[in-house]
Amino acid sequence: MSRTIPGRRRDRWSVVVLLLGAAAALSACSSVLSEMPQQVGGLSPAAPERPAVQPDYPAVNDFPRARTEATPMSEAERKKVQADLDAARATAAKRAGSAAQTQER
Repeated sequence: MSRTIPGRRRDRWSVVVLLLGAAAALSACSSVLSEMPQQVGGLSPAAPERPAVQPDYPAVNDFPRARTEATPMSEAERKKVQADLDAARATAAKRAGSAAQTQER
């Protein structure tokens, strides 16, 4: 007699549960696997060493204080920076072999 449909569903769920369990077991062993020899699947000798002391997590909500000495650029400084930027763009365009397109300001 052939298998019934509920039996097939049970088999499928059994396979899914088995695969999820295997994935969980392998992910739990990741730190152990990194210590294995290279021939068995461990890290290569050229891999960088782990730091002895793990770095702290970055302070996400620790914003730098506002700048007190920051002043807006003067019109002369803006023109100088714009001229430097235009010169850099022209040089890059010349190196790339394309004609520089000037933009009307």
